[in-house]
Amino acid sequence: MTALDTSVLIVGGASVGLSLSAELAHHGVDNLVIEQRPEVNPHPRANAVACRTMEYYRRWGSGVAEQLVAAGIPPENPADYYWISSLHGREIHRLSIPSQAALDDLRRTTPYALTERLHWSPYLKCNVGQNEVEEILRDHVEQHPTSNLQTGQQFVAFVEKDDHVESTVTDLTSGAVRTIRSAFVVGCDGGRSAVRAQLGIRYAGTGDLADFVSIYFTAPRLMEAHRFGPANIYFPLRREHAGYLINWDRGQSWTYHLQLEPGQRWDAIDPVERIESLLGASTEINIESVQPWTAHALTAESYGAGRIWLAGDAVHLFSPTGGFGMNTGVSDAVDLAWKLRAVLEGWGGPGLLATYEVERRPVGVRNTELARELYQRLAAVMTQGDLLDADGPDADRVRAELQVELREQESLIASFGVLLGYRYRDSPLCIDDGSPEPEDHSQRYVVTTRPGHRAPHVWLSDVEALYDRFDMGFTLVRTDRAVDVETVIEVAAQRSIPVQVVDVDALGSDVRVAYDHALTLVRPDLMVGWRGASAPADAEALWDTLTGWRVEG
Repeated sequence: MTALDTSVLIVGGASVGLSLSAELAHHGVDNLVIEQRPEVNPHPRANAVACRTMEYYRRWGSGVAEQLVAAGIPPENPADYYWISSLHGREIHRLSIPSQAALDDLRRTTPYALTERLHWSPYLKCNVGQNEVEEILRDHVEQHPTSNLQTGQQFVAFVEKDDHVESTVTDLTSGAVRTIRSAFVVGCDGGRSAVRAQLGIRYAGTGDLADFVSIYFTAPRLMEAHRFGPANIYFPLRREHAGYLINWDRGQSWTYHLQLEPGQRWDAIDPVERIESLLGASTEINIESVQPWTAHALTAESYGAGRIWLAGDAVHLFSPTGGFGMNTGVSDAVDLAWKLRAVLEGWGGPGLLATYEVERRPVGVRNTELARELYQRLAAVMTQGDLLDADGPDADRVRAELQVELREQESLIASFGVLLGYRYRDSPLCIDDGSPEPEDHSQRYVVTTRPGHRAPHVWLSDVEALYDRFDMGFTLVRTDRAVDVETVIEVAAQRSIPVQVVDVDALGSDVRVAYDHALTLVRPDLMVGWRGASAPADAEALWDTLTGWRVEG
């Protein structure tokens, strides 16, 4: 057996690579992250850590989730969204959402119901810049003894051997070249992934939807210079201002994502002039950074094979409408991490890793297409000029028609179905029980323990969630202690499969409403693998299926 430098080499240390590192570490898997940038990109870029991602971060039990909440928009801030002609024009539509603090109060006083979105997740959304996310994740990874983050390192190439991978890496400061031996390599190195390029894997879908310039700036008196109230995001609809303006705090720090006209160069834009044009006034503006980006709806034709795998932007590129990109990538990482652990520890079957693509690629296609649809619908309402601010019946009619369309577009904000309602429809690791599949709707999430779906969240108290009782292995949720599960647990122990039983009969009626079968077997990624009224007659077959021994490798 070849001596290894690390079990898993992660190429790319942005949000998804760091999340994979942390998830592997909490599974007890040693890993090494190499990243070219010595420092985190200070430009905020993505602005929302979704509820599902926060659920994963919460279970590390290290304070990451709490730090992200603290780093984001203050919890007392109202979470409004404005669609306006411009910041000196008319309000066309507004969506008002209570502040995070108000939502926390509401969920404590709102009776539990499967259809009540306040009870779907411990979180609604954490509005925080990707730069803050990566700083917090870096600190977490650097403090964990099982993770190793090395910056200023450039991946060059890999050679896959029978029992390991040899990767060539260059130190960007010294120029020194070294070889890193690992059991697996995961490319989390973005849209220009060197790992994906060597694998020869292409993207499929729709590229180059639009070009944008992202202007990150501070303007301490911007809120005083317009008549609209505070908001998370303002969407200016006049075509010369088309894009969106994100607030990062109490109204001092901002990012303006301005859509460029065809052929327009991002570095030819005067950022101060464009901000003041949107505002219709002059104010103190300090430009922090300006970066270009392009909206895509692309998914890789393959997520990898053998000992080489891909995750995050290396396998999907998004339009940011809806905020699905980073969050889809984190769910990739969580799906892949437990499977890598299982194979490394020997309880995962030869076909287990292949199910990563089977499960996650359809979600990548689904989410990139939904983001594309949302972008195209939003772009379609950003085509008017002076008429948006005019008086008269024609202008009134246009604004009324826009209001109808914008109400439909609120899925930009309330995308619970996308974030929580994904399912692993054709997964060989989930045992179909013949129950009907709920609708896959972008806004409406259906609470279910149907195999292949997300295990439901339930609050046990004001501060404790059922998820907090789950470990990093399998969890058998039992609603009736009289149901015998001894054989299932014994067989798992014999095969070194990590599993625990969580009895919920004394944890409140809400749990039994959400978990409506006597037994629900939850996988390490918080997805349901099996459920039933009693333990299966063949426990060996159960574990063979759930751990990839019945899947062709």
